[in-house]
Amino acid sequence: APASPGGGSHESGEHSPRSNIREQDRFLPIANISRIMKKALPANGKIAKDAKETVQECVSEFISFITSE
Repeated sequence: APASPGGGSHESGEHSPRSNIREQDRFLPIANISRIMKKALPANGKIAKDAKETVQECVSEFISFITSE
């Protein structure tokens, strides 16, 4: 499993219910995130791996927040 940008997760010290869920079950697939991001760019645009991973984490956190309401 890829590490979070910066070398660690912001949840590393927390004991939240999500901390024992596998990363692949918590996050949307990176290929899907990448495909959606590419649609907003010109044909020759490039997206950094860190940007994809950051958006992947943000989207997953947003979905988690919305579904917990």
